[in-house]
Amino acid sequence: MYRTKTPISASSFCLKYCTQTATNLHQEMGGSSSSPSLSPHRSPPRSRSESVDISQIHFLDQDGPVRRVVCLLQNLKNIDIIVNSTDRTLNLTYGGEISNIILKLAGSEIQNELKEKYPNGINPGQVGVSNGHDLPYNYVCHCSLQNIQKRISHHEIREIITEVLRTAVSICTQPKIAFPAIGTGGMNFPPRVLKTIYCTILEFMIENPNSVESAYVLIHPARQELIDYAKTIDPNVEEQRLTYPVHLPSSWSQADEICKIQLSQNDAEYSSTIAHFRDTIGRNVNIIKIERIENKRLYVAFERYKNLLPSNQHTPKRLWHGTSHDCIDGIIRYGFDWRLTERAVYGQGCYFAKEACYSDQGTYSKPNGNGEKCMFLAYVLVGNCIQGNTSFNEGNIPSNEQTTVNNLQNPTIFVTYDDDQVYPAFLVVYK
Repeated sequence: MYRTKTPISASSFCLKYCTQTATNLHQEMGGSSSSPSLSPHRSPPRSRSESVDISQIHFLDQDGPVRRVVCLLQNLKNIDIIVNSTDRTLNLTYGGEISNIILKLAGSEIQNELKEKYPNGINPGQVGVSNGHDLPYNYVCHCSLQNIQKRISHHEIREIITEVLRTAVSICTQPKIAFPAIGTGGMNFPPRVLKTIYCTILEFMIENPNSVESAYVLIHPARQELIDYAKTIDPNVEEQRLTYPVHLPSSWSQADEICKIQLSQNDAEYSSTIAHFRDTIGRNVNIIKIERIENKRLYVAFERYKNLLPSNQHTPKRLWHGTSHDCIDGIIRYGFDWRLTERAVYGQGCYFAKEACYSDQGTYSKPNGNGEKCMFLAYVLVGNCIQGNTSFNEGNIPSNEQTTVNNLQNPTIFVTYDDDQVYPAFLVVYK
């Protein structure tokens, strides 16, 4: 095969979380970290033994490395780092309710520090770090958002949380850090995103022992549905899942980087993919190239999802997904996202077809300026299937079902609702 690697560059991505008040206020956050220097003009670190007003804080976990906490942001104390979101200019007055609370409590010095350290603001998807000033926190990570209505997935949430944790341990020894319920505000992620947040933090702490003293997932007291779901997360079950060993395919480069590997026509994977493609495309086409996708994070999540299914459901289906060229890097980096779906006849999820001719339609596989089209061959763990309709989404699909279909007796269209049940294995470029 051709061992030329095409790295997938980091794209701007966004997250949104809710620190919702009784009037349903939403606050945006997200981004990946930078490593700015800290201002030398800061107050001494506050004592870890500082008392906490327990009457206003309800801990769903009394111990453990990751704790679920129901409280208002401003009532949580004895924390080293809190995460905030704001405008990319880092003007806190533009950043929403939480930014305004931080500005009010920290004082104008926090805004002055941000202006001095980031005169041009930060790029979307980055993090600016400031001191806490008069806040009961030593540091604040300010995150910039962009294109909030564009693509977002649980994998992006995993990535931003991981990057924030890396930033945290680079600026503070064994920090205590608090995360909000990312994605459950204006992004409309269902309560199960709390498990993504919780498990990403837990996985980081497992892989980097003694790096973080403790982490907190904050839930606003007004969000009862989030509180109820948070109570269902079993730390022991999640730790067992996160430590399940996954081995990368032997044909992979074994690197952590995300890349596309162009396959030679003599490669077995090339032959298998092109045969499946030609058998179902229904017309004569010219194959430009076939690339194998190597993304360790997506693959590990896929394999761990497989391990949760009954053994008779471990064999994935090879299904097609047509897309436009400008979506390729996002899918390779973050997986498939239902928010890019233009039709939702069988549910508001990610659509995959048994036959390439369906995905070949111009609505899905859109040609570029050279007339080239592209299609992913994805591995899909369909699990239990149910007849689909327009009302299904990732928040209301029955817990014992994984996929909706167009026809239970002879399904040709499959709709998935969990990011981990699909892996974008190969990309076919053709015309």
